[in-house]
Amino acid sequence: MATWPSGTKAGTTHLDAGTDSPRLARPDIKQNVDNVNAIIDMFNIDSPSANQILKYNSSNARFELGTDSTGTAAAATTFVGDDSSGTAVNAGETFKIAGGTNITTAVSGDTLTITGATIPTNTNQLTNGAGFITDDGNGDLTITGSTIASSGDTIDIDDTLRFNKNYKEDINALTSSTGITVDASLASVHTVTLAHSTTFTISNLPTGGSVTIIITQDGTGSRTGAFTSTKFAGGTPTLSTDANAIDVVTIFNDGSNKIATIAKAFA
Repeated sequence: MATWPSGTKAGTTHLDAGTDSPRLARPDIKQNVDNVNAIIDMFNIDSPSANQILKYNSSNARFELGTDSTGTAAAATTFVGDDSSGTAVNAGETFKIAGGTNITTAVSGDTLTITGATIPTNTNQLTNGAGFITDDGNGDLTITGSTIASSGDTIDIDDTLRFNKNYKEDINALTSSTGITVDASLASVHTVTLAHSTTFTISNLPTGGSVTIIITQDGTGSRTGAFTSTKFAGGTPTLSTDANAIDVVTIFNDGSNKIATIAKAFA
């Protein structure tokens, strides 16, 4: 690779005045011709177009024309996540990774690695937004916040689960008809005011799960109820038939049978 221009820069001592001798200036002229030739050899430029730049090619020790990645909007980089369609970032702009402290990034080749925050070893609290989980150091967790949600089907607890207060179950209101499906995946407690004689079908009740149905007769009463694939003590039960009478049916799935009990005529 040429080391122009400072390394071989020619002087002008014999070119400054009209009385200078061209003969004495020949070495300087020759040196600058060599420098110009080195520049020509270094650059391989032929009919450049808009937005092109020079890039050095180490394989032939030359600068050659290349594309300017900032020249057009089409050259923008798009970041795509699993939960988004993508965000375009134009060359020269900054793409910021946000979401908390202690987030680091590293680039190797065309791979961007993002490392999320970790819990420092000197703290027993994990904070996320307004809520947090605290470990008292003895294996007991305190969860502060209004809601704990699971995106999976099951939360496994291998020891005693105790509710000190405010335990509640979801209640789903059913619509009276001649056939009523009780979907246990919607709630553990269901209510219905019967305006029809009906047949109850229990769906999505997992093994080890139970569902409760609170059945109220309407102002007329005398509505009957049957239960498919369900076993009661003593056989098929009969609902209370007085107007506005309330019965409670609880069904447990032991994996082989849906075993039910009925408590009648609440008053």
